[in-house]
Amino acid sequence: MDLDLSFQLVEIKDINFSSRKRMFELMFSCYNKITEDTFNTDLNKKQYVGLIKDQDNMVQGFTTFAINPNSTNVSNYNVLFSGDTIIAPEYWGTQVMKYGWCKAVGSIIASDTTKPWYWYLLSKGHRTYMFLPLFFKDFFPSIEPSESESQLKKIASEISFKLYGDCWKEEEGVIRFKESQGELKQELIQASYQKKGSKFVQFFLKKNPAFYKGEELVCIARLHPDNFLRSAKDLVLDGMNQPLQLNI
Repeated sequence: MDLDLSFQLVEIKDINFSSRKRMFELMFSCYNKITEDTFNTDLNKKQYVGLIKDQDNMVQGFTTFAINPNSTNVSNYNVLFSGDTIIAPEYWGTQVMKYGWCKAVGSIIASDTTKPWYWYLLSKGHRTYMFLPLFFKDFFPSIEPSESESQLKKIASEISFKLYGDCWKEEEGVIRFKESQGELKQELIQASYQKKGSKFVQFFLKKNPAFYKGEELVCIARLHPDNFLRSAKDLVLDGMNQPLQLNI
């Protein structure tokens, strides 16, 4: 299946009309309460998108990136914000997103090695949260808190307040929007409850019990080769050999 797919990192401004339409179709297939206008408005706030395409050049998945959105970076760190991440259901299980994402992240963090990078992620569903234990040794929130938990929690709070203001509920660790920004389709909500046998899914449901209403769990991890699990680390290092040229 993976042989039929490719991952391409492109700038948002270079996405053509048909690809944008297809990206919205994929979003609409998984989420309620979204419109094409709001989707495009949000997309235009990002700088890059990783596109998964099939042999016919049809978009079958994507993940978006915003670098230091709303001046979230400060003197001592940079922020990589992952936005929407979608894969067409028939391609669930593909490794192309993993490989492409890790290499893309490596290219991005290599653009500025003068200060640390942090990955800021909003998890509206358990599938998104699962990226954390799949890729990282240390992250927040985690089933097994580490010595860096308080620092990660502090940085997550700083970023969340800058981006979302009063919608950031610090004590709960979630973003609760005044108006829905999209809610998972019912069948995907049920899929989360059906996977409660996984300790990570149980933890996600505990931390974000109102995920079915579109509430988002704030997550964060240090983007450094030493914090990646072995399977992802080599891919990140490969990406770091080809740094993007960014104005940061």
